[in-house]
Amino acid sequence: MTLQYLGRLNLTARLEVLTGLHIGAGKDAIEIGGIDNPVVVHPHTREPYVPGSSLKGKARFLLEWAFNKVRSDGRAFGFNDDDPKDLSNGGDVILRLFGTAASRDIWKGGPTRLIVRDAPLNKSWRDDTLRQGRLFTEDKAEVSIDRVAGKALDGGLRHTERVVAGARFDVEIAARLWDTGDGGKRDLEALAWFIQALYLIEQDALGGSGSRGYGRVTFADLTIKGPDGVPHNLDDDSFRRHRFDPAAPPAAILSAVQQAARGLPKAA
Repeated sequence: MTLQYLGRLNLTARLEVLTGLHIGAGKDAIEIGGIDNPVVVHPHTREPYVPGSSLKGKARFLLEWAFNKVRSDGRAFGFNDDDPKDLSNGGDVILRLFGTAASRDIWKGGPTRLIVRDAPLNKSWRDDTLRQGRLFTEDKAEVSIDRVAGKALDGGLRHTERVVAGARFDVEIAARLWDTGDGGKRDLEALAWFIQALYLIEQDALGGSGSRGYGRVTFADLTIKGPDGVPHNLDDDSFRRHRFDPAAPPAAILSAVQQAARGLPKAA
């Protein structure tokens, strides 16, 4: 399979937190009265952000289930060379979008297409929050319940830091496109499916403790730009109207992606 680089499309969106969001940073020491589970923050500004790895990882997880590509050992699909039937023709959407550790002798589809950047706080929301003297995060106290006594267990209190509901982050994703003999057609389809995966995230949760109500988010102001810099807007409901179909991405989303790609050489 021959590969020819065509260029890239840029996807931007605003991510809004609907319920407290916890993407953990880990902690080396326990402090009396301190937070047990802090959120990840920028090392200089101490402001929370959404790591690109968190957004990319959740999208991959949900798409692997949607495409019925979940491995029995729990590893990410394409973790090694154990899926030769799916790897050999290079057309797999998951591996094109997110990459694979499979050897080049097995995977013929080329490099990872998506670059998911860290999402900082939206500047307007950040400035308004600081001006009003409000905080970016909250301390959520939780307890473990004694099943017999029906009350909090001794020592069962824990504190989790969460980004507050209402927080907004600026999402930016670059999609690199390659011609693998089809003029870029398969890569454009893969990007359309990824955009639909944003709705899958809305239906699920981002970050930790989603089963306890954390991490409900929504995406707005989705815009795709090609090399000409002209924005192609996806209205806030266009990527939510369609049931996921592993056979073909939604025509409305694919059309917007194709419009943005018109300036690319040989793009379908």
